[in-house]
Amino acid sequence: MVGVTGAQLHRYETGTTRIAASRLIAIANALDVRPDVLIAAGSAQGAPTLPAVALSSSAGDDIAELLQVFCTITDPKHRSALIAVARMMAG
Repeated sequence: MVGVTGAQLHRYETGTTRIAASRLIAIANALDVRPDVLIAAGSAQGAPTLPAVALSSSAGDDIAELLQVFCTITDPKHRSALIAVARMMAG
């Protein structure tokens, strides 16, 4: 469903191989969950689960770009600040 072999999925599951943002979105779509749910599931702290919403294809592209850029931010304080801004804007 996501265009990878079972062996590759296993490498994603075990953390042996990093998942590209576009692939993460494909996996989330296959599981019918939002990409942030998968990210929260893999984090030590976790994050509140948000309700699933239908996304347009352009929204998926925006999410992929945002995720790719977010993954390049190495400073945890900057990541937290960006998350806080996004929550504020969504709220």
